[in-house]
Amino acid sequence: MSLVDVFFGSIPFAEHLGIELETVGEGRAVGRVELREHHSSNPEAMVAHGGVAYALADTIAGAAVVDLTGAVTPTIDMRIDYLAPATGECLRAEAAVVRTGGSVATVDVTVTDGADTRIAEARGVYKTGDVTGETPWTAGVEASADDSNVE
Repeated sequence: MSLVDVFFGSIPFAEHLGIELETVGEGRAVGRVELREHHSSNPEAMVAHGGVAYALADTIAGAAVVDLTGAVTPTIDMRIDYLAPATGECLRAEAAVVRTGGSVATVDVTVTDGADTRIAEARGVYKTGDVTGETPWTAGVEASADDSNVE
């Protein structure tokens, strides 16, 4: 089991939203969330709150960076452009690391709905340097990774 599997399989917020990591490898990741009533910003119809798309983009982008670097990488910044309302049954995010260096990585993310309509485009920046020892982001993760024979 990889660090990505251990870490992203245990994020309470992602679990609460229903974010699922589908694939990850070589600085890329794909994930989704099935939209439910509690995701909506409209009490009369399903229009996913922008925070759902943002959380999905940030989580999946983080998975791409963790896969590439082999370390937990906290978000420094994320910019998102909303392009269309999310009114379908699910949201899907595809993330690709476009630059990685000694201290930061940059990731581009596209969020689509079930009909492949582009809902949002995002760019995230993640800390890749000096995240060592136990931090608020790694507390308990390293022990779990060691117990799972992380490769």
